[in-house]
Amino acid sequence: MSDHHSSPVHENPVIGLILALQEIVAWWQSCNATLEHAQDASRQTKRITFHVEQRWIEAVRRQADLDGLTYTQIVNEAFRQYFEQKYT
Repeated sequence: MSDHHSSPVHENPVIGLILALQEIVAWWQSCNATLEHAQDASRQTKRITFHVEQRWIEAVRRQADLDGLTYTQIVNEAFRQYFEQKYT
């Protein structure tokens, strides 16, 4: 009686590298977009203080870390979605 075991499937290391490179390229493109937006005079940012619930501050920080974006990008996107929904 022979014991037939299939050999384990090994992931091709090149595929793993391609996926990692795609992530790096996406991150780099996001960084470049951020720089372009920062240089656009119509999109200048200004520091201002608002009082918001602590959970939103934590949510902004967490999402920025997850997406690799700045706090400014996260907050601006939230404002954009809110005001576009409100006025369209």
